[in-house]
Amino acid sequence: MSHHSTNPISEEHPAHPLSALGWNTRVETAFDAVAHNAPHVLLPARVSEARRGAVGVRLPGHETAALSPEVRRAAEADPFTAPTSGDWVAVRRSGDTWLVEAVLERSGTLVRQGVAKDSHDQVLAANVDAVLICEAADQGPNVGRLERFLSLAWTSGAAPVVAVTKAELAGDRLPEVVELVESVTTGVEVHTVSAHRGLGLDELSARLRPGATWVLLGTSGAGKSSLLNALAGRPVMETGAIRDDRRGRHTTTHRQLIAMPGGALFLDIPGVRRIDVPGDGSGLERAFADVNELAERCRFRDCSHGAEPGCAVRAAVDEGELDSGRLERWFRLRREAGWNRSRGDARLRAERRREWKRNTREGREAGRLKRGL
Repeated sequence: MSHHSTNPISEEHPAHPLSALGWNTRVETAFDAVAHNAPHVLLPARVSEARRGAVGVRLPGHETAALSPEVRRAAEADPFTAPTSGDWVAVRRSGDTWLVEAVLERSGTLVRQGVAKDSHDQVLAANVDAVLICEAADQGPNVGRLERFLSLAWTSGAAPVVAVTKAELAGDRLPEVVELVESVTTGVEVHTVSAHRGLGLDELSARLRPGATWVLLGTSGAGKSSLLNALAGRPVMETGAIRDDRRGRHTTTHRQLIAMPGGALFLDIPGVRRIDVPGDGSGLERAFADVNELAERCRFRDCSHGAEPGCAVRAAVDEGELDSGRLERWFRLRREAGWNRSRGDARLRAERRREWKRNTREGREAGRLKRGL
């Protein structure tokens, strides 16, 4: 006598082989759009780590995939399009090699602003649901840096969460450190943790729902690798020694996708030393929601928050409700965002001019060849 499953739903709708890697209906729709008219049989895969000229992918098994000529040319023209950790891609088999034929539409993309005149923005991680920002309790905290990280996270569309790491090293200063962090993290969860003593790990682990993709963000020495190892319950990342200047050495030199015991996924990226505020001001508005809320109460819509009468922002500073340092950083980051936005527009215009000139030259050359010249 044969035995059948007592769960007909699981029989009719078996789990997708890539469900453990975050596969969902949005990704499925994006893949179907690419695969529908493709001349080759394509399979979906998720990028686990980016390498020079190739990527590590999960199918769900681990494989190395080279970039197809089309994907490689696109990445050379604009590094923003190059596949990176967290990306979903369409791959095919070519002899003994896997080839990435397309990078699927992204969601929740963590992007670092290009820092040179002709530089492109850099995708740090793709398809991210949440960003875990690590700030070491024994090194500050650096609230200006934290505000930049929050702005970057909010701009991505992912939800930021802050972990005050190395709590055991802060001593009597810990309450002061946590209070300072909370003062600049409006609407953001703050967890005080110690990877070595287990403090706060259960509460943070409860936030890691199955299938969700997180990215670790913080400077070198912020305790990212130690925290990830503690959350995983086993060594999944190499940890590095702290230098005499209390800064950590880079222990992560490439991006990789790490599966956690509860089903969540972590993208670990190298420690980020410089973060320019994105030209898209939406993340900055979320990071400074308290200041923006005050600005809405000003008497004049175009209030510059200087000497105008009826300025709710200046009144809050005078009454001790808003820290003057936070206000000054808001001014500075707004100017920086505006500059980056204008620079990005100028770069786009320059790229369009170069493309127009290239097409014009190619058109002239084609005309000469047609005339036999």
